[in-house]
Amino acid sequence: MSLPILRNSQLWSHVAAAATAVALAFGAYCGADDLLSRIVTPVSSPAAAAADKSNYLPNLGPDWGTQHVNLNRLGNALSDGTLVVLGSSELSSHDLRFVPYRFFPEELKVPTLAYGHAMFQSYGIVSVLESVADSLTPNTRLVIMVSPAWFASGGQLPRSAFAEHVTGPVWDRLWDQPNTREQMQNWISDNANWGLLWLIANGQVAELKDKLSLWWHARKEPAPDRPRSKLSVPAHRFVSWPSSARLNEGQWGRLTHQAREVERGLGSNNPYDVRDDYYKQYLASLYSPARNEFADVDPITRTELGDLSRVMALLQKRKVKAYFVIQPFNPKLILDVERFDPVVAAITGMCQRYQMGCLDLYSIPFEPGMVRDDMHLAELGWAMADQGIAEYFSR
Repeated sequence: MSLPILRNSQLWSHVAAAATAVALAFGAYCGADDLLSRIVTPVSSPAAAAADKSNYLPNLGPDWGTQHVNLNRLGNALSDGTLVVLGSSELSSHDLRFVPYRFFPEELKVPTLAYGHAMFQSYGIVSVLESVADSLTPNTRLVIMVSPAWFASGGQLPRSAFAEHVTGPVWDRLWDQPNTREQMQNWISDNANWGLLWLIANGQVAELKDKLSLWWHARKEPAPDRPRSKLSVPAHRFVSWPSSARLNEGQWGRLTHQAREVERGLGSNNPYDVRDDYYKQYLASLYSPARNEFADVDPITRTELGDLSRVMALLQKRKVKAYFVIQPFNPKLILDVERFDPVVAAITGMCQRYQMGCLDLYSIPFEPGMVRDDMHLAELGWAMADQGIAEYFSR
């Protein structure tokens, strides 16, 4: 016995019409997107163009054109020997003298580009690097800042960060390669919910709108001059490591002393070895601000470690000798730091296995001034990292 609704031919005709409309709309979208990708020249939006001179990119940008320009900029930096630093929220400290994208170009005369902000973790890093894999060479100078916080909470790239960084040209390039497309499909399948699907769909629609906007505004502009021969295209120059970045132990000692003194002046009036402004704003009113970071999870079991292994495997395949910096926790605010010890051992072991450089700031004796709060590097922590980076690439 069949249900009456199944015998309703009018209903089924509506369903068939709706399905046909969806299929036609999807086909039209794919065709328009492919055509526009071929004929539109990516350019930064006017709002984003003003930020093009900055050597710190929190992400690729707000629109398809800017994302293309910035991804190409990142690829060029990786291929020409520019010092490239990838990380998460610690890179947002614009005010610090020793943050690498300020210290290296301003004081050591090393061209530097930094990319990333909060929640940019190993899966996001490997996705961005795979999208510019042809730019990874033995000449690449790459630093990856590893945060212990990546291994807490969800223990992998959050869905919102996936939608932010695996987008636009990164998505397009990864989708065009069978192996990376399969990895993306697996990640989406493992982490899919309506929120993620909405973020992805919304991003694809926004990308099509950006391409249409670029095409519309370019219609009345004269076509750009095209080079008549390969000789008219300027060669991409390799950046040599300058002698100004080859400091001796005495010079580094003076710099770390200066960093230590700065932090002593900014953080000597609280019991938690943090900056005083942070203490007054976030900790002073709490009876016991210290906490367990890994109360509900075992960090060694998190997906993050496998994603980080993929980063190193890709770099080894491309013969890149990258430098990994493991950042510290503040032991006066994070009570269960010892639970992270096995992860540090695993990361340092992976660096040896994949022949990467490694600076373990987590395992050295903690001192005031290394972090400005519970886990973000302050002047002294960055000065220590800078010394390790400079000495590694001065070899």
